[in-house]
Amino acid sequence: MATSANYFCSLCQEDNETSTAVTWCAECEVFLCPECQKHHGRSKMSKHHQVMSLHDYHNLPEFILKIKNNCENHNLRYELFCSFHDAACCIKCLKDQHGDCKGLVPLAEVVGNIKSSAFVSQVENDLIILLENFKTIKIFFSENLNALQKQKAEAISSVQNMRQSINEYLDKLEKCLLIDIESEFTKTRDIIQNLKSEIESKTNQIGQKHRDFSQMVEFSTDLQTYFGIHEIEKIRKEEDSYIDNLKSADNLREKRLEVDVSFDIESIIKQSKTLGKVTICISPDDLQLKTKEEQQVQLPQLTVLGQIEPTIKQSFEMPKQSLRITGCEILPNGNVMFLDKLQKCLLLFNIAGEFQREIITFENKPSDVCYVRQNEVAVTVYKKVCMVDAEKNKIVKEKNIEADCYGICTYEQTVYVRVLPNRVLVLDFELDFQYQIQIFGETLTRIAVFGDKLFCTDCGKNTIFCYNKAGEMVWSYNHGIISPMGIDVDRNGFVYVACKGTNKIIALSQDGTKSRDIMSEDSGVNKPFALNIDRKMSVLVFSNERDKSAFLLSI
Repeated sequence: MATSANYFCSLCQEDNETSTAVTWCAECEVFLCPECQKHHGRSKMSKHHQVMSLHDYHNLPEFILKIKNNCENHNLRYELFCSFHDAACCIKCLKDQHGDCKGLVPLAEVVGNIKSSAFVSQVENDLIILLENFKTIKIFFSENLNALQKQKAEAISSVQNMRQSINEYLDKLEKCLLIDIESEFTKTRDIIQNLKSEIESKTNQIGQKHRDFSQMVEFSTDLQTYFGIHEIEKIRKEEDSYIDNLKSADNLREKRLEVDVSFDIESIIKQSKTLGKVTICISPDDLQLKTKEEQQVQLPQLTVLGQIEPTIKQSFEMPKQSLRITGCEILPNGNVMFLDKLQKCLLLFNIAGEFQREIITFENKPSDVCYVRQNEVAVTVYKKVCMVDAEKNKIVKEKNIEADCYGICTYEQTVYVRVLPNRVLVLDFELDFQYQIQIFGETLTRIAVFGDKLFCTDCGKNTIFCYNKAGEMVWSYNHGIISPMGIDVDRNGFVYVACKGTNKIIALSQDGTKSRDIMSEDSGVNKPFALNIDRKMSVLVFSNERDKSAFLLSI
């Protein structure tokens, strides 16, 4: 870390003098020595500037030190804040980039007391969640690597055990086969040896008969020869018969010992290149991480329906006489959009309730609108979903649908579209189809998604339905409900509905068993239609369908 000796007074250096700096003025962006600090503190232009010690300056993050007080394009001090563009601007920026923007406010009003604002607290909570998630992921990877190492050792041991089992089994089979070979060989050998001994004996006998025959012919009388020949012929016939018996018993066929192995090892070796196949399997479930909504649940919550006490924060006056507001959406910067079905246009209001401009006019009548990301909102228009860039005032993408589209909402990077007669299409943020949910009812008007639940209003049946994402109905509510239209859910799980037929905004318990009127005709509710909730800011906006009025409530 650098020390104060490394910094010299910026003002003295302009006079070619070198003085050690002791403080830093964040607004003038200069280092000050003790003498210049006195003059700086007395000057009318700078006496209210924020001055910090070099010790505090050293503690500033590097990215903070790079932030400039002047506009990068015009080198003029930032003085105003544009809520639509969510950007600070100088005087020249007004002419170049913000000529049509309304609701510009002094920058001092926006940054004043920023450190104690709820926004700073929320950002800190978001960073804590992000940090905890990265720590969780780090632990997950470490545990996964350890598990893989263990699985590797177990796999190697399994292969070795398999090889040993195979060896032991083959050894056993080999032993049995060798015993069989020895047994068959011994049995056949004994038979052949016995026959061989008989043949040797008979060979000797016939050899002797042959010698006797020669002597008989030479020395015996004719009569003796006659009877001798018959005797020898008798012996010959007996031995010929013996040979015939040897043939018939296959004893004169060569005996061969062959081994027929039960399985073709050579074929197995050719067909099987490996002992097995190694694969990496992926779990069907993602690692469970904390979400912002989970963090919000840790904040003080409503415990009963009766504790909901909304207050009107802002009212909106529509700019046209003839209109029909069927959709509304609170943007992250606090601005609000309204969808005029009659005039087929999308209207923008600032956080102060002032009309800013008409964003776009559609060729066909639009039905509903929802925020998607950055400057983009999705709008259902007849048989398509249009992605609109609110800053460029144009449609940047379209998704054609084969049926009429009505209610639309987003939840966790997913777009849900109500399509007649009884479906909800699920799209990603590129409007590519993911899957669909089959639900009951042909007049379901608006939808909302929170957690694993899908909520719908059915104006034809005067009923509010709650489904799971498999399309199975969890509960329904129809007590005193007439023509329910807009619907949304707050961060505590309470369901809010615009009841057009009774001129009321009602809230339902999470299980759909109880309801409570939170706004009525006495409060300015007159045929309410569109309704939207920003869970992060805990605000609700609703619009009356035809009387040009809308209200923003704190809930």
